[in-house]
Amino acid sequence: MKIANIVTNVVLGAAVVVLFFFHFSDGDKSEGKSEKAISATMADPSDISIAYFNMDSVMSEWDLYDEYQQELGQKQSELEADFAGRTETFYQSVQDAQYKIQRQLVTRAESEQLQQQLAAEEQNLMALQNQYSTELQEEGLVKNRKMLDMIERYVSELSQATGYSYVYSYQFGGNLIYGAKPYDITSQVVKGLNEKYQSGTELE
Repeated sequence: MKIANIVTNVVLGAAVVVLFFFHFSDGDKSEGKSEKAISATMADPSDISIAYFNMDSVMSEWDLYDEYQQELGQKQSELEADFAGRTETFYQSVQDAQYKIQRQLVTRAESEQLQQQLAAEEQNLMALQNQYSTELQEEGLVKNRKMLDMIERYVSELSQATGYSYVYSYQFGGNLIYGAKPYDITSQVVKGLNEKYQSGTELE
């Protein structure tokens, strides 16, 4: 019985040793894997490349942006001319009505009808003015977003080709106060945009 107990204890002890060995050897492997995973997600600071560009300069030197501004300005002029013509017509109607009413060339009922008609036309003019203003504002905002989207896509392509990790844009009075000149890629961005999106390109 004693011999059997001794053998049993030896076997159990050996099993514990084996389990202990496998447990810690797996732990070392898992720790190694986790360390590798962490190191894979952490970038080496020496590999990070940063650049920046001046957004104001890009907009002022990008030919397509200048065309867009001219198109928007032309549309604004057209709407203003149309509104001015309608306003002039309205003022002529007002003067004509005043002339007739003052000289009693219309009945009281006709006078009231003229005044109501002119009041309605005035309301329509105010509504049209708001409509034109909103239309121009929305078109300007949409086109600006499209232009910014073009810039972001180009800079993304440029960054992948050149290996930039981060590219910042700044404007006068913005958050970026100083940037070393060697990291300024403004001229490169302007040149690339003018080549990629040439004159006459439709805004996507």
